[in-house]
Amino acid sequence: MKRIVKNNLVLIVVLGVSALVTIGLVVWSVIEYVQMSRYIDQTGQLRSAIATLIKKKPAPVEGNFPLIESDTKLYSRASEQLRHKFGHPFLPAMDQFIAVLRLQDGSQITLKKFREDFFNEWNKGNRLAQKYSDYKSFQRRFRNWSEAMQAFHGAIQKVTAEPVTEYNLDEVFLSTLGVPREFDRRPENFLRFMAEYKHRLLEMTRDKIAYDNQDASNFSFDITGKSYNIADYPMLARQWEIVSDIVKRAGEAGIHSFIAFRRRSIQPEKSGSFDIFHYSIELTGTMESIRKFVTLLDRAVQDNRMYVVRSIFLYQIDDGAAALFATEDMLPVFQSESEVSPPRGKGAARFGRRSRQPEARSNGKLTPEEKAAREAALQKRREEEEKSLPYNLRSNYGKTLIGNSDLCRAIIDVEYIMESDNGVQ
Repeated sequence: MKRIVKNNLVLIVVLGVSALVTIGLVVWSVIEYVQMSRYIDQTGQLRSAIATLIKKKPAPVEGNFPLIESDTKLYSRASEQLRHKFGHPFLPAMDQFIAVLRLQDGSQITLKKFREDFFNEWNKGNRLAQKYSDYKSFQRRFRNWSEAMQAFHGAIQKVTAEPVTEYNLDEVFLSTLGVPREFDRRPENFLRFMAEYKHRLLEMTRDKIAYDNQDASNFSFDITGKSYNIADYPMLARQWEIVSDIVKRAGEAGIHSFIAFRRRSIQPEKSGSFDIFHYSIELTGTMESIRKFVTLLDRAVQDNRMYVVRSIFLYQIDDGAAALFATEDMLPVFQSESEVSPPRGKGAARFGRRSRQPEARSNGKLTPEEKAAREAALQKRREEEEKSLPYNLRSNYGKTLIGNSDLCRAIIDVEYIMESDNGVQ
C-alpha cells in the first residue's frame, strides 16, 4: 500500500484536489440554485402584481392620486345629472322649494338632507293619520314653510298638466318626494282625480286635437275605476302624469286626432333599477306634425323625461292613385262650388234651369224621403252629364289626384323610462 501511495503520490494529490474542487462546486451550485429559485418566485410575484396594476386605470402611482380623486368627483356629478334625466320632471320645482326654505335658525338645508330628515319622521308612524300628523310636526322645523310651498306651487304648475290646487298641493308635494300616492285609499278620491285630469287634458287640446272615439278621449284609462284595485292607485297616478305629457307634446306638434291609446299593463316592466312603461299611440296628422311630435318626445330629456320611440308605422289615409286605375264608370265626379248643396236651412241648391214644379213643392211640402230621392236623382243626372263631356271639359280635369294630401295615420310605439325610486334626491 505504501509502495502504491509512494509511486502515485502526484496522482493522489491531483485526485484529492479535484474532489475538493468538485465538492465546492456542488455546494456552490446548490446555493446558487436555491437563490435562483427564490428570484424566480419573486419574478412571478412581480409579474402578477404588474398585471394587476396594468388592469387599473389610471395606474395608481402617487402622482395619479389627485387625478383619480378629481375624476371620481367629476364622474359622480355627471352620473348624478344623468340620473335626474330619468323620470324626475318635478326636480326643478323641488329645487325652487329648497332654495326658499330656511330652518328655524335661518340656515339652509340641502335636498338630500331634507329628504333624509323627512322620511325619518314620516316612517315613524304606521297609520296614515299618524304619518300626516308627523308631517305637520316636521313642517315646524322651518320658519318659512308656507313661503317655500308657494314657490313649489308656482314651479310645479309649469311642468305638469294636473290641476294643482290648495287641496291637493300637499299630496303632489309628497309624491314628488317619493311617497306613494294612494288618495287616502278611497275610490271616490281617485275617481275625482281621474275626472279632473281628463277634463284638464280635453280643455288643453280643445280646438287642437280631435278624438275619434270615447276610448281615445279616456286616454287608455277606465274612467269608472271598476277594473282597478286600490293598490294600483300610485302607479295609475304616475301613468296619468306620463300620458298627459305625451298629449301636451302632441298638441304642440299639431297632431290632428287621436284614434287610440294603449298601455301594456298598469305595472311597468322592471329593468335593473329602472321602470319602463310601454305605450302604443294611434293618431292622425300630417307628415310634418308626426315628425315634430317624435322630435318633441326626443327632446323631452331636457325636461327630465326619457322617451324612447321604438317603432313608427305610417299609413296614407287618402290614396289618390286608386282613381288613376278606375274604369270610366268609376272615375270620380267633382262638384263645382256652385253645385254644392248649401247647409240645410240656408236656401235650396240650384242646378241649371229652375224647375217650377219642384220649387213650388219645396215650401215645406216635401217629405225627407222625397227630398233624399230628389237629391239622388239630381246627382245621378249630373254624373251622366259629366260622363258625356270630353275629359278636358269635365269639372275634375286638372285636379291633383296624387299628393294633394299628406294626412297620415300613424301607430307609434314609445317607452317611458324612469328610476324605480321616483322621489327626487
